[in-house]
Amino acid sequence: MNGPWTRLARTQWAPLAALAVLALVAAVLAVTVPSRTADGYDRAAAASLGADGDVRVEARVAGTEGFRSVPTASDMALNSVNWQQLLPSTLRAVVGAPEQSVSTRGDRVPDPSPEPRIVTVSWDDGALKRLRLVAGAPPFNQVSDDSDDDRGREVQIGVSQQVAAKFGYKVGQRLRVGTRRVRITGLYAPVNASDPYWVSRGDMLRWRSGLNGDGVMVHHATALVDAGAYGLLTRADDQLTYTWRFPVRGDALTNERTGAMAADLEAYRAAIKNRSDVFPCEVVTALDARLKSYAGQLRTAKTVLGLAHSGLAAVAAGVLLLAAGLLAERLRPLLATMRARGASLRQLAAPACGLAALAVLPAAALGYGAGRLLGTGPPQAQSVYVIAALVALVLALPAVMIVREHAGVAPAADRREDLAAARTSRRRLVLEALVVVLAVIGVVLLRRRGPAGGDDPLVAAVPVLLGAALGLLVLRVYPYLLRAAGRALKRGRGVVGFLGFARGARQSAIGALPLVVLLLAATVAGFAATVETALQRGQENAAWAAVGADARMAAEQFDPGVLGKVRAVRGVKDAVQARVVNDLRPQSGPARITLIAIDLEAYERIAPGRLPAHPRGALLSPAAARDLGSGPVTLSKPGFDPIRVEPSGRIEDFPGGPGAAFAVVPYRTLKGTQAFPNEVFVRGDPDRAALQAALRASLPPNPAAGGFDQVIEVRRDALKEMTRAPMVDVVNDTFRDATLAGGAFGLLAVLLVLVVGARARGRSIAQLRVLGLSRRQSRNLALVEITPVLLCAVGAGWVLGLLLPGITGPVVDLRPYTGGFAAGNYAVDPAALPALLGALLLAAAAAVAVDRAFDARRDLGGVLRTGE
Repeated sequence: MNGPWTRLARTQWAPLAALAVLALVAAVLAVTVPSRTADGYDRAAAASLGADGDVRVEARVAGTEGFRSVPTASDMALNSVNWQQLLPSTLRAVVGAPEQSVSTRGDRVPDPSPEPRIVTVSWDDGALKRLRLVAGAPPFNQVSDDSDDDRGREVQIGVSQQVAAKFGYKVGQRLRVGTRRVRITGLYAPVNASDPYWVSRGDMLRWRSGLNGDGVMVHHATALVDAGAYGLLTRADDQLTYTWRFPVRGDALTNERTGAMAADLEAYRAAIKNRSDVFPCEVVTALDARLKSYAGQLRTAKTVLGLAHSGLAAVAAGVLLLAAGLLAERLRPLLATMRARGASLRQLAAPACGLAALAVLPAAALGYGAGRLLGTGPPQAQSVYVIAALVALVLALPAVMIVREHAGVAPAADRREDLAAARTSRRRLVLEALVVVLAVIGVVLLRRRGPAGGDDPLVAAVPVLLGAALGLLVLRVYPYLLRAAGRALKRGRGVVGFLGFARGARQSAIGALPLVVLLLAATVAGFAATVETALQRGQENAAWAAVGADARMAAEQFDPGVLGKVRAVRGVKDAVQARVVNDLRPQSGPARITLIAIDLEAYERIAPGRLPAHPRGALLSPAAARDLGSGPVTLSKPGFDPIRVEPSGRIEDFPGGPGAAFAVVPYRTLKGTQAFPNEVFVRGDPDRAALQAALRASLPPNPAAGGFDQVIEVRRDALKEMTRAPMVDVVNDTFRDATLAGGAFGLLAVLLVLVVGARARGRSIAQLRVLGLSRRQSRNLALVEITPVLLCAVGAGWVLGLLLPGITGPVVDLRPYTGGFAAGNYAVDPAALPALLGALLLAAAAAVAVDRAFDARRDLGGVLRTGE
């Protein structure tokens, strides 16, 4: 670089350094924020599909038919390869090696106990690899050449150590499972009991108990055999279940792959259905519902985070434009001199654009490299686009200012551009009208698209357009407010207020750019705080709707003293009993109604506001009212005495998922033996273990009447499960980062204006000091100068941020995070207001600190003698 360029860069080192630092920070954020969000999406995808996610090819056929298609265990492995080859590319990339298994249907083990024992015999290749022998020997079965000799042969099995302890089984004991004779050769235990593999195979490790259709308690367990027993199982006519399981590898799941898995699953189902060389099979998986849930959460996350990201990008662009504009302002005298000496517009652009490029290009490249080195997530193409757009804006601004000021108009020195005195040009009016029209069109279009907008660029651009339109409005009103305040302060005795507002009114358009930057930063913060609060309140309401109280207990039947036992639990403040009866029918019509009998007044104490005010009789859901009408009706079913219901009001929902058609009646409506409770709602903060003990103590002595589907739901646990969902963490973390980054950029904008304009302000303050201005008054003057910008920008931006979720309407759909519960109460958390006030105080303190720092180095006589 030649001498003049070096001297020019040295004289303008302050704005150049500020521009370089801001470009560096903006580039780092442009890389890290999208990468971190993408990494959060990937982690949420893996967590949402579950560690136990798998894709299974299953068939239920008779053993003889299975033997004809798959004669040996080796043929099972061969079919695994065939099923694997049919997997579409995305599914093949995310699943592991296939694991095959063959299981019998559950058969009863003869036992004198009134509680039947059902045992399933299974050969599971994956299970055998995850077990260790704790007693006896592993099962060893061989098949002879003559199938008749194998019929009725004794099968060697292994059982879980826990199952053996429960049922009293010993090594060497012989049993009869259905028509098969089996002998227990060994007991096993899992190598890793927390392995996700066992989530869907709990019967192999422990027994499972439940009531059958006759109300009898039944115990289920699974016994394992080796591959050699395959022939023994298939040479009988009993039904067998063939399974080829492909476990989903969480480390291979990404957001991009997850998006294609739903279509791949449908293609895989079609491919399996078209196979004719083996018995008919089907694809069984729990991924369909999980993929649908994840897709809804992802769509909402992309929408709300796109709104926040666009606002943050606009704030960064505004700060960079401010720095570039201040650099151009510092070069105005030099450019005016060059223009007066006959320099062309191209010659004027060389120093202006060249200096900006000297600061921005290396900083942007360094920021991109630093962002990649931080390793916050996979690289995103949009990071390059954002950085390129920011660099282009910074380099284009000096050229635009040169054309505007020197393209055949009067020299800049003859023109006054104070905010309070500048005239509005037609060009500016057209530009402002265009921004407003684009903002209105964007809002209308995104509201029509609704939640399907996803990560549409139009949706993401709406906050920026609205912020720009509001910023233009504030800039329109801002001079009049300054003038009015100046006239009012002019009549006062103090000089600081009048001088501060007068100096604020004489700032140019570049000096007013911090107002727009602060407005956008406050909009991002207000939007994030509003959506986050709405999400929290929606999740709280969803937890109340799911549980109905601080805790809920349910069983087939409780004894009459259940309330006393529950109220005796430490932490319980109150409790109310209820009974839920399903499938009641009126005397005529096909309607099926769920009846909920509860003490309405007591429940209102347990969960205030969950019932209509002053209920006197039966409350019907909308579906029940439509089916039953508005008059009295009698409901009954076999085994339940008829009950007369007299409607007195409507109720939209009730906890516990009673379905669409239900009726809530006073508990006293139940009479006689049908008046036993099967649910208890609790108010307080009890321990789950203590509630579990109270539940067990409240069951009737007859196990056939209770003990099945015993449920304890705690509201705080339900709320914790929703708030700790992986995608919720991504949204909250991104909102927090965007708010902090936007606030930091806003503070940098204030500091940039103060620092770069410190020399000019120093001259003014020095002249005022000669006229008697004290140091304390100069500090107050710095505060007064910055106060109008802070209050107008932050206030307007904060209000826009609060209104933005309501403006965007159905696009910000938070129901995927609240279990389908609507979350439209967009009101900011009062705790966010102190944070906003703290940010304003921090900006004011920065103004005083900058004034103090430069005042300490200011030579009053030197400033006045320079004549600059």
